Amino acid sequence: MKYIPEQWKPSKISMYGVTEAQLHAAIERIQLHNFPFVGTALALLFLGYAFTQVSILREDGFVVMTIIAIVSSIFIYGLVRSVQNGRVSPSHANHLYAIVTSVVLFSMMFRMVVTHDIKQAANISFFAVALGMTLFTFRWHATMTIIAFISWLAGMYYVQAGDEYAFYLVLMAASVITGTAAQVMLTRIYSKSEVLRIENGRLFKETRQFNHELEEKVRERTQELQEAYTLLEKLDKTKSDFITIASHELRTPLTIVNANNRMLMADDDIQKNSYLQKRINGIDDAVTRMETVVGSMLDMAKIDNQSFDLYFVSVNVTMLVRIVGQQLSKAAVKRNIKIMIEPMQLPNIMGDMEALHKVFHHVIINAIKYTPDNGHILIKGRKVDTAIEISIADTGIGIAPDLHTVIFDKFYQTGEVMLHSSGQTTFKGGGSGLGLAIAKGIVEGHNGRLWVESDGYDEKSCPGSVFYVLLPREGVK
Repeated sequence: MKYIPEQWKPSKISMYGVTEAQLHAAIERIQLHNFPFVGTALALLFLGYAFTQVSILREDGFVVMTIIAIVSSIFIYGLVRSVQNGRVSPSHANHLYAIVTSVVLFSMMFRMVVTHDIKQAANISFFAVALGMTLFTFRWHATMTIIAFISWLAGMYYVQAGDEYAFYLVLMAASVITGTAAQVMLTRIYSKSEVLRIENGRLFKETRQFNHELEEKVRERTQELQEAYTLLEKLDKTKSDFITIASHELRTPLTIVNANNRMLMADDDIQKNSYLQKRINGIDDAVTRMETVVGSMLDMAKIDNQSFDLYFVSVNVTMLVRIVGQQLSKAAVKRNIKIMIEPMQLPNIMGDMEALHKVFHHVIINAIKYTPDNGHILIKGRKVDTAIEISIADTGIGIAPDLHTVIFDKFYQTGEVMLHSSGQTTFKGGGSGLGLAIAKGIVEGHNGRLWVESDGYDEKSCPGSVFYVLLPREGVK
């Protein structure tokens, strides 16, 4: 049965998901990668020894030993070049080291035989230690260690060590143990490092694959979002175009109806007939409301198409707010809602008076609509740096925090659908959903801001809402 070192057993590395074959292959790659350095160092060592023999030592047989050293260095360097040129497979790395160590052992034994010097046995002992740091496969290490030990015994017998045999035997045994410990330790270190390297490589590959798949999904989602956004833009433009066309188409018949209704209202016979007069007044109210809706549709279409022309003049905002408040006070009184305007000392601003009238009209109408009967609306104004700020606070049902932004979107409304035709100021009555969107568009056209603050929605406690209109003193011209 083939012996597998403890540190290479699958049970030791299964937790990393690395097989024994992968680990063997990795260790062989390391050996082959290190071989040029090891081989070159040994070749230079042989050449250095040859030079020492010729110039200094001049031991017995130094000529033959010098020739062997030179030939050995040339042979080892040839192996190094083969590895560097890619002619050797990693699977033959152990064979390379076995060949090189055999050459080194032969050189040592030959020197011991030629010099007949017992002290040369110490070189073989050091060689046994070097085996442990050179051969990573336990089988090859054990084989070469046994060969070295047998060669050492033969050398000791040949030179007749005598009393010194015991000393060198202990030295050789210590070297073998040291070499074996070094082999086990280095093999374990390289095994663990390679296991981690392989695992890191696997994780890196999986991470890269995951990132690639994620990028693909992001690209797909981005493309889908872009297509959806393009479609929404087309739908929004189609809706705006429809609003423009519909409002223009409605305005013409409304003008005709209104003109004819005015003629009927001026007719003496109809004025004498209370029943007909009531019907004519009803038509007039309906036409007026329809004209308001059509006007709002046209305003929204102009804002969407960025064709809402503003004509800037000096505007007294204080006076403008009072005018709007007085105009809406009749509707507020019907529901016993008080519109209170605090005294304001505000400077004039540059703005479009008609457009700003619509802003305050829509905001105050909204406050009346969502304030229960017997409530009140408080309007304040103050200077803020280079702007003026108008606040419209009501005692109404409030607005949920997640709706503070969307209420300014066109066609968004929180009123009840069944109350859409009940009047502009009916409590919780629905509307076209354009008022606040128009107000926001006009304020932004003045380089200002329109926003709302409210603690939340509650029809029982009525936390109320505060709408803020911020307008710069220096308007856009």
